[in-house]
Amino acid sequence: MTADEYLALGETPEKYELIDGVVFMSPSPTPRHQLLCRFLLRELDASAAGRSATIVPDIDLLLDTGKVYRPDIVVFAPGRFAKLPERFALPPDLIVEIISPGSKPLDLITKRDDYDAFGVGEYWVIDPQDVSTRIWRRSAGSSARMLEVSVDRDAIDCVSVPGLKVNLAAVRKALG
Repeated sequence: MTADEYLALGETPEKYELIDGVVFMSPSPTPRHQLLCRFLLRELDASAAGRSATIVPDIDLLLDTGKVYRPDIVVFAPGRFAKLPERFALPPDLIVEIISPGSKPLDLITKRDDYDAFGVGEYWVIDPQDVSTRIWRRSAGSSARMLEVSVDRDAIDCVSVPGLKVNLAAVRKALG
């Protein structure tokens, strides 16, 4: 299936992604996954206040003619759009994925490589069990590859969207 055919399906209650022309359905996320996403969105929204960053959860991201992913959260720095597009087809400054046991290879290898090739500025992968986080950031210049960087266990500052941050300690505490 092509991305155009996939996107013509419209909104569905199921979560699908198009990977190399094949449609994959993901099972519904766990309650902990969804709560983590909610708390992360709250942290990102609070730190973005007054900065006009575009922060969107669970949205189709068109990478190429055979690839449409649906990240948990995408963030675009202020000024990336003259007006909000109908579909996201340009590299976000930040993508956040919350992994599930069955999606680790997809999130940590396949998607990481695809997001890197697409030009994403920063990629965070968060485990909902312990909120451990792995981060890849684009080094100097948009043509450079993303490299894994060390992470402070209690807080993350987004380099791609200056001023955007997440207090991981507060998120851990909120999850209980």
